[in-house]
Amino acid sequence: MYLYDLDSKISSKSYELLNSHIEEAKKLSATRVSEIRNKCRDILSQNGIFEDRKNGNVYLAMEKELNNLEHNIDYYNEYLLEEVTKNKVELGIENISQKIDSLEQKFEFVFEKENIGINKANSEQKIRNMLFTYFESYKNTTIDMLTKSGYSLYTTEKIEEDILEFVTSKASDVFAEKIYTDRITAMQDLTQDLDNLSLKLVDEAEARYVCELNGQVFDELKDKRDSVRQKAELLESLRAQIYSLDLKTEELTQGTPIQTGDRILL
Repeated sequence: MYLYDLDSKISSKSYELLNSHIEEAKKLSATRVSEIRNKCRDILSQNGIFEDRKNGNVYLAMEKELNNLEHNIDYYNEYLLEEVTKNKVELGIENISQKIDSLEQKFEFVFEKENIGINKANSEQKIRNMLFTYFESYKNTTIDMLTKSGYSLYTTEKIEEDILEFVTSKASDVFAEKIYTDRITAMQDLTQDLDNLSLKLVDEAEARYVCELNGQVFDELKDKRDSVRQKAELLESLRAQIYSLDLKTEELTQGTPIQTGDRILL
C-alpha cells in the first residue's frame, strides 16, 4: 500500500538531519584543527620564528596545510555520515512498509533498528595518516622556507626535531583520539535522530491507515497547531510579565505602591 508518500518524506527529513549533523561535525573538526594550529605555532615561536613581516610566509604556508587537513577530516566524516543516512533511509522505508503490511494482514510489527558500526582500527589509522601527512608537509615546507630565508642549520634542525618529537609523542595520539571520538559521537547522534524519525513516521503510517480505514481525514497539521498554541501561550505570559514590570517601574518612579485587584505589586 502506497501511503501518502511516506517513503519520500523519510528520505527528505533524513537528509535534513544529515546536513545539520554535518555542520556540527565541521564545527568540531575546526576546533581540533585550531588546537593543532596552536601547537604548531608554539613550535615556531619557541624557536624564535614569530609571525612578523619576515616570517609571515611561513605562517601562511602552515595555514594552507591546516586547511588541507581540515578539508580531509570533513570529507571523510561527511562520507561516513552519508553512509549512515543512506542505510537508515532504506531501513526506514522497509519499517514503514512492514508496519502497513502488519496492519493490513493483522500480524505483529517489530521495528527494525540496525546499529551502524565503524571499524575502529581502520578509522583511527585513517586519522593518523591524515595527521602524519599534515605534519610531514608542515615540517618540510617550514624547513625549506626557513633555509631559503637564511636561518641557521641549528634552528632548522631544532624545529624539525621538535616537530618529529611531537608527532611520535602521546600528545599526538591524544589529537587522533579526539578526532576519532568526535566521529563516533557524530555517527551515534545521527543514528539516534534517524531512528527517532523512523519511529515517528511509522506511527504516522498507522494513524493515516486508521483514518483512511474509517473514512476520516488525517490531521497532519495538528502538531503545527499545537506548536502555534504553545507559542501563543508563551507570548501571553511574556506580555503579563512585561505589564507587571511596567507597573513596578511606575511605582518606583512615583513613590507609591500600585494596587492590582486584591494584590499590591511591590
